[in-house]
Amino acid sequence: MKKVFFKSALFLLAVILVTVGCSNGKGNNAGSSSPPAVSPEPSAANSADTSVSGDNSKEPSPQKLNQVSLKLLLPGDKPQHYDEVMKVLNEKLTEKIQATLDIQYIPWDSYKDQILVKLAAGEEFDFYYDGWWQNYAQVLTKGGALDISDLFEKNAPDLYNGLTAAYVDTNRYNGKIYGIPVPGPLEYPMAYIYRADIAEKYGYTPDMFKTKEDVQNFAFKVVGEDKSRVGKLNGEFTGNYQALAFLGMQREYVPSNDFNSPGMLLNNEPKVINQFETDYYKSVLTYANKGYNGGLIDKDSLFSKSTVATDANTDAKTIGGIGNPSEGNLGDRTAAISKIEPGARFEQVFLEQGTKMVSSFKAGNFTVLSPSSNNPERVLMFLNLIYADKDIRDTYLYGIEGQDFVAVGDNQFKYPDGLDRTKVFQNEWWMVTPWKNARIPATATDTDKASIAYITDPNNFVKSVIAGFEFNPDAVKSEISKVGAVVTEYRKVLESGAGTSAQLESRYAEFLAKLKKAGVDKIIAEKQRQIDEFLKK
Repeated sequence: MKKVFFKSALFLLAVILVTVGCSNGKGNNAGSSSPPAVSPEPSAANSADTSVSGDNSKEPSPQKLNQVSLKLLLPGDKPQHYDEVMKVLNEKLTEKIQATLDIQYIPWDSYKDQILVKLAAGEEFDFYYDGWWQNYAQVLTKGGALDISDLFEKNAPDLYNGLTAAYVDTNRYNGKIYGIPVPGPLEYPMAYIYRADIAEKYGYTPDMFKTKEDVQNFAFKVVGEDKSRVGKLNGEFTGNYQALAFLGMQREYVPSNDFNSPGMLLNNEPKVINQFETDYYKSVLTYANKGYNGGLIDKDSLFSKSTVATDANTDAKTIGGIGNPSEGNLGDRTAAISKIEPGARFEQVFLEQGTKMVSSFKAGNFTVLSPSSNNPERVLMFLNLIYADKDIRDTYLYGIEGQDFVAVGDNQFKYPDGLDRTKVFQNEWWMVTPWKNARIPATATDTDKASIAYITDPNNFVKSVIAGFEFNPDAVKSEISKVGAVVTEYRKVLESGAGTSAQLESRYAEFLAKLKKAGVDKIIAEKQRQIDEFLKK
């Protein structure tokens, strides 16, 4: 969302009573549309983007351009009022750069695969969102990104200069510029977002939540006295070990934030391990199983079709969850749930205070131009407008003022009376423009602002020992495919805690055996080999 930001990406909207928040990976920033509410010091990763946003876009050259249509691919569902908003936006774009925009939204669960299929088929589209936690590494190795080294600065000067050459260079691939990095949070230390009103009712204060066991014990106490508080798994739940197994430890996934891929580093040491074989992973399964059989989870919800966003605005039963920290939405969530249950209030505590997490100090999310694009210069002009022109940016991100949002000053917004995120147009900032350029909800709390300041401050992170390393999967593509299928088959059920303890043991043993058969050891060895070679250089 991570980094996006990486689930949402992943923005954290806790949806599981025991422990699970939006750690299902919606982005390295994973996903809220909340920008920093404060002005953190620049860092190697996000502040390379230091220009002040505003109406300072550079107009295209005086000559009349041919009118073109630009096709953008994004993950997710088509937002409300799409046609109305695009009509307004396209009138503005036509006036500015003689272009219109057409966005195709692809469901999250098939987005990665569809991008690869469309690229392989040579389907014509102009640009798309991708990230390291998605399949950006595969896209690069397969030639699915257009080299814009000679086009970027010329056609998007405000954006290029705002990111700074140093930051752009940090995110090159084989010395060339492919995806345009989207600066955001440096990493996501895990946090517990919970119903503060319920905690106070049962005598709990923020300092009493230090471990995942503290969280679970609180849940048992509440559910023991109020059976209506049973939590649930939303339809986007695919597992939660990345939020729970390595709390308080420095961890780095190889590739970054690919939670289904065996192979990670612990405590910033260049030794690749299979995280699924560790006692840490096994302890999370036992932990989840205890909660599941202890009545903390609605068992039918394993087959739920709900989403993180809809649950955040409608689920008044869940009391909290562990996942990515708030990016400005505690106030919004409080407002939505308090309409259902008067007095509801959400708060957050970091569960990893004192742990300096590892960061590569690179972007996790990118806007990528397709090799099939017939109008790469115009795409860059569009991205430059999104970066530099506040009116264009507001329309693209938030829709029509008065209908979809109400501007509050220069950097905040709120929804029109009676509406919330699910009823308005909204695109995600982390797919197209730096975090600092987006608006923060006017309802953001002091905790929201402190959270944002924490995850954007480089002093809270240490540089990865393999910063700059990118894994090339070519040598183990077959094994990765087979292992990925096994992980997908088992993770959701294992990490939900479903079944008896005996069933858990049996499933876990089957899982490890199938991983071995599928070639997991070869993948781990190849990742280690490539890291060793990288460090020698």
